[in-house]
Amino acid sequence: MYPISDLTAFCRKTTGDVPPKLVGASTTVVGSKMYLYGGRLVSERKMVSDIYMFDLETFKWEKVVQSSDDDIPQARYFHSADTWRNHLIIFGGMAIKPQSENPEDLCVLNDVRLFDLTSRHWLPAVPVPADSSLVPNARYAHLSSVTADRLFIIGGQDLANVWLDDVYIFDLISKTWIQRRDYPRHCGTYRSVAVTTDQRVRLPQDETRGGQGSARLGQVGSRFKVDKAAGPAANATQSDNLIHLPYSAQPTEDYPCDIFLFSNYNFTDVQRELEVFTPLSDGDFTVSDRSSSMTGTSFPPGLRFPTGAILGTYFIVAGTYLSQTYQSFSIWALDLINMTWSRIDPGSALASGSWFRSCLWASANKFVVFGNRNGNLVEDYNRRLLSWDHVTCIDLEAFGIYQPPPLVLDIPMQELGLAALEEGLMADFEIVCDDGRRIKCSRKLLEDRWPWFKEQRRIFLQAATRALEAMPTVSSHTPLPDVPNANKQETRPDPRLTPRAFNLSEPYPITLALLQYLYSMALITPLQHAPAVLSQLLLLSSTYQLTHLQTLVKHAMHRALSYATSVGIYGVSTLCSCRSLQIR
Repeated sequence: MYPISDLTAFCRKTTGDVPPKLVGASTTVVGSKMYLYGGRLVSERKMVSDIYMFDLETFKWEKVVQSSDDDIPQARYFHSADTWRNHLIIFGGMAIKPQSENPEDLCVLNDVRLFDLTSRHWLPAVPVPADSSLVPNARYAHLSSVTADRLFIIGGQDLANVWLDDVYIFDLISKTWIQRRDYPRHCGTYRSVAVTTDQRVRLPQDETRGGQGSARLGQVGSRFKVDKAAGPAANATQSDNLIHLPYSAQPTEDYPCDIFLFSNYNFTDVQRELEVFTPLSDGDFTVSDRSSSMTGTSFPPGLRFPTGAILGTYFIVAGTYLSQTYQSFSIWALDLINMTWSRIDPGSALASGSWFRSCLWASANKFVVFGNRNGNLVEDYNRRLLSWDHVTCIDLEAFGIYQPPPLVLDIPMQELGLAALEEGLMADFEIVCDDGRRIKCSRKLLEDRWPWFKEQRRIFLQAATRALEAMPTVSSHTPLPDVPNANKQETRPDPRLTPRAFNLSEPYPITLALLQYLYSMALITPLQHAPAVLSQLLLLSSTYQLTHLQTLVKHAMHRALSYATSVGIYGVSTLCSCRSLQIR
C-alpha cells in the first residue's frame, strides 16, 4: 500500500548556477525566493561573499552579480542573515583576517550590512558609534531575528569559543544599537534557533470576549432600522452564535510578532527549552519561559544545527539527528495553542542522502530542505558540509499547518454586513433557490464581490442593448428579416439571469450561506459551518472561481476535520482539486 507520507513530499534536482558545497552559509526566504549568502568553500577552505538566489517555484539557482562599486562585505561564515523591508541583513560571523593569506588566521566580526534586493546593491556600512557600550562584541554562530523594526542578536561565541550570554538590539530605522541585556543561557547555532514571522495569528474568541464589540453595533435584527419600534428582523443571527475563526494580520503594538527561542542540549538525555521574546512599544522586550508547557506523546530528539520557522499557530524545528544506530534529518512541529509536539513525516523523500539546511516557504505553506540525495549524512555532518544539488518540498498544509487567511472586513463590519442581509437593506434583487424560495439582496453588492456575476450582468446588458437596437422602427415598410451570421459567435448571457433575479438552482440553506459570505466576506454563522454546507460552498467556490471563499472553506474544514467528517471532506476536496486537504 502506498504510504500517505510519501504524498506530502517530493524531491527535485536543482538547476542553474548551483552553488558549490559550503560550510556556514546562510539562507533567507523572501517571498518565493531564497537567498544564500557567504560561507566557506569546502574545496579550497576559502571564505566567500557570494549571493545566490533560488527560485522556489522553478527550482533554479541564479548567482547574483554584485557591483564592483559597492562596499562588498568581508567574506565570512557562521554569520546571521535576516530579512527586513526587502533587504538582507547580515551580521557578524567568522572571517579570515584582512591582508592575511593564511586560511587559519581567523577573526570574528560585529558589523551590520544591508543588501537591497530590489536594486541588488549593498548599502554603505553602518558606522560604529563613539559610545561602544551598546555595540555587541564580535561573534559567530549566534542567533538573530527581526521583529518590530528591530534586529535581535542573541548569544554566540567569540574567537576563543567563549559563550557570549547576552542580547543586543539594533534599531533598523535609526541604524543604531539601542539596548544590551544579559541572558543567562548559552545559545548558538549548534544547539539553538530563534525565529519569528511577519504575520501575527489573531484569535477572535479572545479579543471579542464579553461581547462588547457586538453590543456597540446595536440590537441584533434592527441595526439599520430607523424605527426601532417595528421590532427586529425575523431569524436574525444572535451575536453569541457567531463563529469567528483565527486569522492572520500585520503585527501591531498590541499584538506584536514574538521571537521564539528553542534550545536543545545534552543529546544523550535531551533537555529542551523554549523562551518567548515579546517586543514592547518603548523599545524594550519581555522574556517568558514556556519550556514546562510543552507536552506530547513524543518529543523531538536532540537536533544538531537546528533550523526553524513559525507558520500559523505552529513552531517548526528541523535538524540533524545522530545516534549510534540511526541518523536522519528530523522535522517537528509544536502547536502553540495547546503546546503539543508532533512529528512531520516526509516519507521516503529524506530517507536517504545528506540533508542539512531547511527553510520555510510561508506563502505556499511548504517546508523546503536542501541537500544531496546521493550524499552520506554522517560524513557530510562531520565536515559541516552544505549541499544544494537537490531540494525536497514538504506540504505542511497536509499536516494541518498553514497560514490562516487574513480578514477582508474587520469583525464589526462582518457583523454589520450580515445584518444588512438579514434586514433587507437596499434589497433590489433576488436569488431564487431550487425550491422556488427567494432571498432578497443587493445587486450592486453582488457585482462588487462576485466577479462571475458582474461579468454575466455585463453580458446580459450587452445582449439587451443589441436586442433594442435590432428592433424595427415604426414604418409602413416592413423589411426582410436579417439572417444571423453563422460565423459570428456572440457570448450569450447565462439563461438563469433575469433583470431582477438569478436562479442559482441550489437548496435554500446553501444559497443563504453563500449570500451570508458575500455580505460579510467571512464564514461566521452556524449554518455556514455545517459540514454539508461547507462541502457545497467549496464546490460553489470552484464553480464560480471565488478564490477567497475557497480559502475560507478550506480553513474551516481543516478545523472541523474529524473521523465523522473525514469521508465527506475527502470527497469534496478531491472534486475541487484541494490536494493538501485531500491528503490530510
